[in-house]
Order: sequence, then C-alpha cells, then structure tokens
Amino acid sequence: MERFYRRDFINTLSGVRNAHLLGTLSYKKVPNLGLFNSVTHIGATPPHLGFIMRPLTVPRQTYHNIKAQGHFTLNQVTLGTYQQAHQASAKYEVDEPEFEAVGLTPYFSETHRAPYVAESPIQIGLELAEEHHIKANGALFIVGKVVEIRLQSHLIADDGHIRMDAAQAVGVAGLDHYYRPEPIAQLPYPRPGQEDKILKPKNN
Repeated sequence: MERFYRRDFINTLSGVRNAHLLGTLSYKKVPNLGLFNSVTHIGATPPHLGFIMRPLTVPRQTYHNIKAQGHFTLNQVTLGTYQQAHQASAKYEVDEPEFEAVGLTPYFSETHRAPYVAESPIQIGLELAEEHHIKANGALFIVGKVVEIRLQSHLIADDGHIRMDAAQAVGVAGLDHYYRPEPIAQLPYPRPGQEDKILKPKNN
C-alpha cells in the first residue's frame, strides 16, 4: 500500500477510540497539551489507566514532562473542544504554551501538580506508576495511578456509570475522523440461563 493510505487504513482498522487531552507541566513550569487516542482501563481497585507513547526516536515533550514531574492529567474531548484538541497534535516548540495556542484554559487543582483542561467535563489526575517498552515497535506503554477525579455530579448515573452522552464525549478513528458516541442499550450482567433476556430473537 502507499504509505499514507496504509497509515490511515491501519489506524482506523480497530474502530473508534476514546479521545483525551493529556496535560503535563514542563520542568520550566510551562503547561503542555497533547491529544491521545490510546487510553485504556487497567483496573478499578486500585484505579489505573494506561496509554501508548510513540517510540522515543524524537523528543517527546509529554513523556519527558511525565518523567520529570511524575504527574499528568487526562481530559475528555467533547463536541465543544475536538477542534482545539485536534490542533494540540501539532508540533509546538518546547517553551510555547500549547493551551494558549489552541484556545484552551489550564486549570490547577490544589492537590495535583499537572494542568487540567478547564473546558473538559471529565478530568482525571494521575501519577506515573509504571512504563513498559514494547519490543514489537519501540513504543512505550505508560501506566498511571488515578489520584483525583473531577466531574459534575449530573454526569454520573445512579448505578455509577459515567454518562458519556451527557458529557458530549467525542471519539476518534485514525488521526482526523471524529465521532460522537450514543447509547443504544444497557444489558444485564451475562450469566448462563438468561439468554432470553439478552439475545434478540433470530429473524427467519
């Protein structure tokens, strides 16, 4: 395949992924921002999240900031911020304040040293827990321990689920195609013997 055709084909093969703005602080105290679509759940007790960092073949501001400060934030991209989030993927200079460049607002809580995106309705503060080298391509898998969560109470359903639709969350496929997820159903916990509650009748 042609290089860029292959890139887009493989990048969209796994489907729509979550979209987060990752906030860090440089050693010079400059707020840094980057768009990541590889955030994944690691565990709930204790809560950990992870994400993929591309190989360190060139300087990676996000990685070096996390290593220097030990903290970072994940901020849900929404219908109102996806354009700014997309622009945050641009290669800005180390000392250039990316929040200001893309039109977003850094927010610092009293208990977390990395900047949140004030416009994001779901803000997660993490501290670096582990990093793992992926031998297949040189990428890194970064694991963070969740130490702070900031979100409005109306986004939490009675059963504890976070209502991504109410947050107007946005996902991304590949590098530049954005999607808005919509709920289609909430199914019961799967157990043997309750197939009639979950499986739809087959059409003849």
